[in-house]
Amino acid sequence: MVFGIIGLGGVGILLAHFLNNAGYVPYVVTRTHYGRYIIRFGEEHEVRVKLVDKLPSGVKYTLIAVKAYDTESIIDKVVNTPVAFQNGIGNVELIRERLGIGYGAVITYGITRSGGVAEVRGVGEVILPSSVGEVADVLKAGGANVRVVDDIEPYRWLKVIINAAINPITAILRARNGVILEDPNARALVGAVVMEGVDVVNRLGIGLPSDPLAETLRVAEATRDNQSSMLQDVLNRRRTEVDYVNGAIVTRGREVGVSTPVNYVLWLLVKSLEVSTYK
Repeated sequence: MVFGIIGLGGVGILLAHFLNNAGYVPYVVTRTHYGRYIIRFGEEHEVRVKLVDKLPSGVKYTLIAVKAYDTESIIDKVVNTPVAFQNGIGNVELIRERLGIGYGAVITYGITRSGGVAEVRGVGEVILPSSVGEVADVLKAGGANVRVVDDIEPYRWLKVIINAAINPITAILRARNGVILEDPNARALVGAVVMEGVDVVNRLGIGLPSDPLAETLRVAEATRDNQSSMLQDVLNRRRTEVDYVNGAIVTRGREVGVSTPVNYVLWLLVKSLEVSTYK
């Protein structure tokens, strides 16, 4: 079986590491090339990949690990079956619309990256739909904590709601994730964001797999000393994925007649931060 990866940020490096452990060296398409790729996961490991401009036709699964807003630009690089390990709502839907096939996956490992070096700062799990059981088996053989589910959508939405509650608040406050637990005002905002997200998924007919507020607080506790990816993007003057997180909650809410004013304000504030940091 031949694997391809598009995007070699923290998630892409982690996926390549698991594939290496299972005996595979994936073909990789990435914009930025580094001399070596390293992952610090307990110990330091070199990550072996085959860097190419175009994935070969023999690739069976293309694992997509680019930022959500880059999805459209890489769709023509996908070979055979795409599996998207991305944040947010909207990317998998776009892939399916353009290619007629596409599967979402959820990854909850905490990863940071600097150059070609990724560091796992929190062990999580990889959640995959049973329709791509082969991918699940390989990643599990490579050491990943893998869960296979019949329907991935509840897990995608649960992660979106958690990210919507933690990421923009920490980005706006320029604070680590622990602020969610320490500041009662931030905690109140979290509750409002989660409530709106739950209202949207209920109207969509999606049953979440666990209590989203409890999960949000658990994640904040487990990562209290970490900077959220959205905060890192703001500090490093990069575009954020807020359009696919809070923006997705607002957009889907409008489609089903659910008002989401708190998510809307957070969406606008983070977009304003993007504009101000680009100047």
